[in-house]
Amino acid sequence: MNETTAIESDLATAGFGGTVVLEIENLSKSFGGLTAVANLSFGVRAGTITSLIGSNGAGKTTAFNLITGYLEPDSGRIVFRGKRVDGLPPHEIVRTGISRTFQELRLFNRLTVLDNVLAAIPGQQGEGILRALRGGRALKADAERNAERGRAILRELMLDDHVDTLAEQLSYGQQKLLGLGRLLAAEAEFLLLDEPTSGLSPAMVEDFCNRMRALVAAGKTILLVEHNVEIVMQLSDWVIVLHQGRKIAEGTPDEIRRNVSVMHTYLGITS
Repeated sequence: MNETTAIESDLATAGFGGTVVLEIENLSKSFGGLTAVANLSFGVRAGTITSLIGSNGAGKTTAFNLITGYLEPDSGRIVFRGKRVDGLPPHEIVRTGISRTFQELRLFNRLTVLDNVLAAIPGQQGEGILRALRGGRALKADAERNAERGRAILRELMLDDHVDTLAEQLSYGQQKLLGLGRLLAAEAEFLLLDEPTSGLSPAMVEDFCNRMRALVAAGKTILLVEHNVEIVMQLSDWVIVLHQGRKIAEGTPDEIRRNVSVMHTYLGITS
């Protein structure tokens, strides 16, 4: 049995069905003498929220950086929809349908809210030199379509009153929403969300959780890193626990909750 079949078989045996769209196979990454990710293997099913959890330094963000091309693995494979993506640069990985947020927001602070969203839309007519030189009606029509699409995304996120506001003038919670808007503009089907609720008020956390559920209902797949374990347990279909770069447990939220050793030793939860 090859590794891909083994990952699918393990999830199916656990009663977690559906098409595996992302397969991580024996992934490792070290920085000098520090092993950040060690022989990590797991699969992500389409149309689910799968979460990576663990204490600080467990390897969660490193795994995200490996999947999205910001780091190159020392060994192992990353397969998305049957094609290897490990070793590809980030912009090529985005083209495969994978996109992400960051713990640091990485907005264009001196651009307007609308321009931040427009900058994330792929395949714009003006991106190629020849197309830009030709200009004319096609370029204008493309710009109008993109502007309407950007405004529609901002309406969905309740940021439509801020289209002309500079990103740096938004509240932190609004900036988080704008980061999500840029992610949606990229048209990715597979979304990696890195600590999306950190620093948000309880009301905004609830709103963000509802938006994540809506994204999955609309056909997206989410891989989530989130420090708030209770949110993870409420949202997730499948949970993977990392410790010192290694997978130590995975299962449904109920199964992870019942794993007393994991919840107590690694997550600080005793009940």
